[in-house]
Amino acid sequence: MNQLQGATVKLALSGDSIVLRGAQKGNNPPPERTLGLAYIQAPHLGNAKKNVPDEAFSLESREFLRRRIAGKVVKFVVRYKTPSGREYGSVYIGPNLIEDDMSIKLVHEGRAKVTDQARNKLNRSDVNPDEADLIDRLLDAEQAARDSKRGIWDPSPQPSRPRLTIFDDDASKFLAKHKGRELRATVEQVRDASTMRVMLHLPNAHQMITLMLAGIKAPMVRTNVPGQADIVEPFGEEARFNVEIRMLQQDVKVRLEGMSQGNAANGTFVGTVIHSAGNIAEWLVSSSFAKVADWSAAYLEGGAAHLRQLERAAKANRMRIWKGFTGQTSQSPSKTFEATVIRIVSGDTVVVYDEARDTDREFQLSSIRQPRMSDPDQAGYTEKARESLRRLCIGKPVTVTIDFHKPAHENFRARDCATIKCKGTDLGVHLVKSGLAGVLRYRADDGDRSSNYDELLVAEAHAQENKQGIHSGKPKAVTKASDASENATRARSFISHWQRSGRIPCVVEHASAGARLRLYIPKENVKLTFVLGGVRCPRAPRKDGADGEPLGADALAYTTRHAMQRNVEVEFEGIDKSGGFIGSLWLSKDINLAEGLLEQGLASVHGMSADQSQHANLLYAAERNAKSAKRGMWAEFNADEEARKADEKAKQEQERLASTKADQLKPRIEFLDVMVSELVSPMSMFIQIAKQSKVAELETMMADLAVSQMPKPADFAPKAGQLVSACYTVGDEWHRAKILKVLPGSEYLVSYIDFGNSETLAIDRLRPLSSKFASTEAHAQEAQLAFLNLPNDDFVSDYATETYAQLRQLVEGRQLVANVEARPSNAPIQITLYDPALGRPVLEKSVNGEIAFAGYAVADKRALSSLHNSSALSQIESLVDEARNAHRGMWEYGDATADE
Repeated sequence: MNQLQGATVKLALSGDSIVLRGAQKGNNPPPERTLGLAYIQAPHLGNAKKNVPDEAFSLESREFLRRRIAGKVVKFVVRYKTPSGREYGSVYIGPNLIEDDMSIKLVHEGRAKVTDQARNKLNRSDVNPDEADLIDRLLDAEQAARDSKRGIWDPSPQPSRPRLTIFDDDASKFLAKHKGRELRATVEQVRDASTMRVMLHLPNAHQMITLMLAGIKAPMVRTNVPGQADIVEPFGEEARFNVEIRMLQQDVKVRLEGMSQGNAANGTFVGTVIHSAGNIAEWLVSSSFAKVADWSAAYLEGGAAHLRQLERAAKANRMRIWKGFTGQTSQSPSKTFEATVIRIVSGDTVVVYDEARDTDREFQLSSIRQPRMSDPDQAGYTEKARESLRRLCIGKPVTVTIDFHKPAHENFRARDCATIKCKGTDLGVHLVKSGLAGVLRYRADDGDRSSNYDELLVAEAHAQENKQGIHSGKPKAVTKASDASENATRARSFISHWQRSGRIPCVVEHASAGARLRLYIPKENVKLTFVLGGVRCPRAPRKDGADGEPLGADALAYTTRHAMQRNVEVEFEGIDKSGGFIGSLWLSKDINLAEGLLEQGLASVHGMSADQSQHANLLYAAERNAKSAKRGMWAEFNADEEARKADEKAKQEQERLASTKADQLKPRIEFLDVMVSELVSPMSMFIQIAKQSKVAELETMMADLAVSQMPKPADFAPKAGQLVSACYTVGDEWHRAKILKVLPGSEYLVSYIDFGNSETLAIDRLRPLSSKFASTEAHAQEAQLAFLNLPNDDFVSDYATETYAQLRQLVEGRQLVANVEARPSNAPIQITLYDPALGRPVLEKSVNGEIAFAGYAVADKRALSSLHNSSALSQIESLVDEARNAHRGMWEYGDATADE
């Protein structure tokens, strides 16, 4: 008998063949040898690559042997070798060389049979007595198995579960069925320390899969792969050896978590291997054999926080893969503070108010990236991400944890990055889980990341699995809202409806000053400019800090902190000349923004507009409170001095009224030949002086303008109020124009100063205006019909068409005579229009008289023209009364001015 030796069983290849491992020397893997069990033969497992199927009972035989000797120290003896050098012998799992012989146990249990070679050898004369004794014992064991009909000798065995090496169906469906469940398994092969072949023991089959350990990446070991170069990374073989001695052919539990990136088709899974001795992934990381892998950490149930803690400790020890590591060995201490969100800048950036510092601070949410506006499939999700953040946290208290500072890089400015939580909800996780943001990936040694990074990864995996947002594969277009404040004409089409609707829910999109805001009405998909009625706020400074009035910045800050991006309600009271809407804004049912500004002394009551508001008492009371407390602009308020100024102002007003009353007896006579060039509203228009010299001057100037266009500079960007040369869309002729408003998308609302009409033009249809044209007075002048007014706002929508038609019939295409009845300061002139074809000017036959007689206007007793000419006012009142009694025009259903 050959010498008895000791070794550790690495694995059982089949029911009659094993791999033995010798003693380890140093850090090098120990020597290995393959040993076949002498004189017996077990059914052999198949080979999927060679398309050789498993023999019947082959897996049962192999499993019988594996469970008893895999990973254990055994004694063995080599009995003979084949000419090819393969060794055959006996293996003993205990000290008794008869009872502990694994060959006899296999044959006795029907897992193997005695070979014909052994039977023939027994009949030879030169057989060794020890060999003959062994063969006799094997034959006795085989006869016992035959008699008991065990194993391969069972004439009607139970059907075996097949061993499947590929998937009959899609691997992703297999994952969906078994994900998160703990499955019984055996580790069949260790490719490298973090990748292994595993056999899952399912009720109906044994399924072979390739499994990557979730959350970690060990050094690669790839050798003897056809068509690919060998790769053995430092510490790869040592790491693999340590996993093999702990896991190879051991019974474990496997929890499938996901599929490897790009490997869904070939069945490469990501999961966790659970052994009775612990979690192998945690051991590898703590022993400096593996790093945390961000992409697969997202699959870990409960996140990878524990793995990262182990990795930091391993880095600090600087062993194996971390030898020579120079990065951070511990997470930088984070600074946490409480704040209030006052603005959502974008889908990944917010501004908070830090009360402790009394300052606004901007933060980018750590480790996430909002949908790209440049990507047409994602552009629509950008606004959705911003709106989702607004709904979640605007105006609410949050906890800010500063993770790191991102320095300026190329065209990107420096930023502070933070993890922000609102009532326990991480804003970044909320966005990522909804598919409204992606998670940034980092190098393993880059510690500048979110303090909640692993939860972000889990959220992204959830969004991808459920096809949320940007992961849905469904493009989302950008929704564009219309602008109700594009110009005054457009604003008028909305105001009546909104005034009748009472309080209308809106969202404050932007605040340019304390009392001037941009609002969005979601129900109607309309944006508008809104001005707080009844108050005046100091002018806010520009971005560069210039042109601001005292307390202007404070008023803007107050409005920003209390109203910016909030859900509010507004009451509409009117519109201004540029199309802005005037009214009251309510932050809640009882909190008025204008009242708050007044209470803080950041605004003053504008008497004329406040007196027209139904909330006038509220506004005056708030201003009185600010004065009493000497807040803001009233810090140096002196009640006695203010009373003296009020008495002086009242005296001046009495003198003005007395002077005005005297002027009533002096009607103005200033006749002009005019042409109406543009009708603006039922009461207002633009006129041109119809003198031949004026007409010739205008024609000459237009001819010169057509051939004297200045080139457009590359940086040409005119501002509101600037005179330019504009190409009119009807006829493509160049005219002088004034910029009324700068619109988004390089568009401009312009008014043609020589005709009075207005339109929206692109920048390509504008040019700088030469100084020789800019110095000439405008040929069109704004005018208003004297003595007349509209009865109420409902008139605009109910009778506007009829009034325009009546007025157009009287003035369009005709040369008329206008008497300038009054020239108010900072307001259109008030005129009476006469048709010279009707003879001498008589008020009853004037355009003003015709409109009143037709029932489309009322007498305006407060107009300056009425104060100048009480006689003409009386005649207009008579014409209005006559129309009312005859039920003409707006009087067709009775008194249009009566309260309902």
